[in-house]
Amino acid sequence: MKFANNLAIPLTSSPADLAAALRYQDFSLGVMSNPMFLGHQIPSTVLQTAGIQIDALTEAQISLIHGKIDFFSFDPYSAQYISAPPEGVETCAADPTNSLWPTCVITSNVDASGWQIGDASSVPYSFIAPQYVRAQINYVWNTFRPPGILVAEYGFPKFGEQPEPLDAQRYDLERSIYYQAFLTEVLKAANEDGVNVVGALAWSFIETNEFGTFDSHYGLQTVNHTTFERTYKRSAFDYVDFFHKHVRGS
Repeated sequence: MKFANNLAIPLTSSPADLAAALRYQDFSLGVMSNPMFLGHQIPSTVLQTAGIQIDALTEAQISLIHGKIDFFSFDPYSAQYISAPPEGVETCAADPTNSLWPTCVITSNVDASGWQIGDASSVPYSFIAPQYVRAQINYVWNTFRPPGILVAEYGFPKFGEQPEPLDAQRYDLERSIYYQAFLTEVLKAANEDGVNVVGALAWSFIETNEFGTFDSHYGLQTVNHTTFERTYKRSAFDYVDFFHKHVRGS
């Protein structure tokens, strides 16, 4: 299995925003990771949310699944800022009709001073924001203590790439910057922080129809939908060169 998660960064240093960020991570990662990797119960913040249809696990159930997974796999595309709602988390958590229920937090890609988290892509969750890659990997490593971490998916669909002519699509500098910056932070986590990173898998080697359209280009290659001819982009060569330069045995 794998998780899709963008690290929760408190919007401010206030206790309310810090608690909101931890609550968000409890919902996105803790529900499954607490019992599987730590042998602990589902987070109380989740179980105590009014109207939640998640039951506490029995000791036998936790024992059955704890320690059965060889590595933690997730898609750390970017990060996002988290803040508490104006009415407070507890008020929201007690009201299943609240629009923010059940997480009861506000998410944003813009920080408290008005700066966007990074260079945006054509989808709302992928940014060139390498400053949070290492932090996200370390959060998982230090919180859930998995045997290893696999970065199962990461990529950058450049904004407005689909209608561009082939020559422009091939020179996909933003995608190259994204991959090289992202992988540099992964290597820092592995070599400087001691995280057992077992792999990193780019998404994807050709354009995909994941969302029912080819408009968001993720591929290291692009495909002519009439002739089916594949064309390598700059990012494919830069990606391979990065591994040859920095990863032993490539």
